[in-house]
Amino acid sequence: MPRKSKESIAKPHTSWPQRERGLERLRLMLAAQDALAPLLVMALLTGTCAGLVTVAFRLLSEWPTQFFLPVPDHYESLPAHWRFALPLIGTLVLGAVYQLLKPSRRNVGVVHVLDRLHNHQGQMPIQNAVLQFFAGAAALVSGHSVGREGPAVHLGAASGSWIAHKLRLPNNSARSLLACGVAAAIAASFNTPLAGVVFAMEVVMLEYSVAGFLPVILAAVAGSATAQITFGRQPVFNVPAIQLSSLAELPVLFLCALAIGSLAALFILAHRRLAPYQRRSPMARFLLIGLTTGTLAIWVPEVLGTGYDTLEMAMLGELGLTTLLLIVAAKLAATALGTGLGIPGGVIGPSLFLGACLGGIAGGLTNLWLGEYTASPGFYAMVGMAAMMAALLNAPLAALLAILELTYNPNVLFPGMMMIVVACLVSRHFFSTEGIFQETLRALDKSGTPSWRQQMLSRVGVASVMERRFVVAERLISEEQAEQIIGQHPQWILIDLPEEPVPQLLRAADLATFLQRVKKAREEGHENRQEGGGDKIDLLKLPGEREQLAKLNWRATLLEAHQLLESSGIDALYVSRGSGGALDKNAAGIILPQHIDNFYRK
Repeated sequence: MPRKSKESIAKPHTSWPQRERGLERLRLMLAAQDALAPLLVMALLTGTCAGLVTVAFRLLSEWPTQFFLPVPDHYESLPAHWRFALPLIGTLVLGAVYQLLKPSRRNVGVVHVLDRLHNHQGQMPIQNAVLQFFAGAAALVSGHSVGREGPAVHLGAASGSWIAHKLRLPNNSARSLLACGVAAAIAASFNTPLAGVVFAMEVVMLEYSVAGFLPVILAAVAGSATAQITFGRQPVFNVPAIQLSSLAELPVLFLCALAIGSLAALFILAHRRLAPYQRRSPMARFLLIGLTTGTLAIWVPEVLGTGYDTLEMAMLGELGLTTLLLIVAAKLAATALGTGLGIPGGVIGPSLFLGACLGGIAGGLTNLWLGEYTASPGFYAMVGMAAMMAALLNAPLAALLAILELTYNPNVLFPGMMMIVVACLVSRHFFSTEGIFQETLRALDKSGTPSWRQQMLSRVGVASVMERRFVVAERLISEEQAEQIIGQHPQWILIDLPEEPVPQLLRAADLATFLQRVKKAREEGHENRQEGGGDKIDLLKLPGEREQLAKLNWRATLLEAHQLLESSGIDALYVSRGSGGALDKNAAGIILPQHIDNFYRK
């Protein structure tokens, strides 16, 4: 730390809200756990930004297809040789681009978002987001069996992280803005604001709280409004409000849920086996994906693209049993291989596709066995979508709300809830699998779900709990300077040591006690020799309790402070102000282990 002048020694360290103005004041407010009002403002900004980026991505992934497809996403209209060549060309382009990048710059998608949130305080590299924007669009345009929501989640999270980085907000609020960006992206991608909110809280943040929900809701509204202005307000799928004909069909739905849960587990297990190969050569991986997808598309063209046209046909009951069986087998193979080996796309869209086809198969068989008075295959397709998405993502509530918003059919709620419970139970307990994102994180040797304690500490910035009653002093000070320091009534004294990388910490009470002894000795006529000799007081030699310190950035969370205290073995931390502006003048506060312990007791 730079050496302070005598005047600076006696200068009191007032609290930031009294001394800072403008943006610095906002940053300090956002460091607190309950900073709801300023966080809502940031959420609105994040939701709008994420919505715009998601709309731009959707336009980029759909506009080029107008030149070779008569109807959007209708890859079935292409001749067989183009159905083979198109995904192969796409993977060759992607492989060439990925080959030029460093391995750390190739990470994209929802798994990357979770890794950055849980292990890097939500700081999203902008280079990875740029790659996701163009590579994800290329994968979709070339007809790969992936969804657009994975890239959208990444881009939305990156939008929130970018805003937090540009405004230099504390890391606890950066995590909240990341969740806001995710919710806005899902809302803008599917026109499902409520499902976007629940997905962000259930899959990404893994927490439920009023302070956490409100900013995410506002961001989802902003993202959905942005998409509706661009694409209109109509739902993604136009299907009739069909319903369950009789409760006697519940056993059939139960059996369908068993099959869906088993297929979801099979998908997750395949993904877990394939994910470690993402560290291999991109060109070899992508070439295998292109050859496999292209070959399957020759005989089953429905595997190409997001397949929303085929999905809607399944919900309308327009596909036969044999066709549905072939589509499920081909789609499962193409999607598991593509996403498992790292193609830059999502799995939510394919999960809806697979669930609809499996539900359609169950509905068709029910009509054959029980007669025409049962529900149509389209109804089974709708509830199958919910069950498959829930089992695959380990997100039951998000899946249920997504189907409700996608179909605008409340009749799916009751049977959908039953099927979701059964499918999730089969996937989690019979096959011992968690959500596909958590399983992929483990397969890549990355930390997955944080503990409740880590979640709690991540919500609070150190700036909101640090000790501000301190002064900074040089190692050697005069008795007059010591009196000035004690006159400010500080709790701690930061001893500035220019020859050392970090200062040391001294209790102000120990200096006060020493001064009292000096005065008493002087009154009794004893020789007045200060510690260290001469007229100077050596703060490193006078009797007292001193703590070794380590430096911590003021944007850090209590979790970062806790981890630094444990890993370094030091006694305390001093919070350093960020670069630029008033926050760069000197130390901002002190963090001791008891500050973290006191947070638990509140």
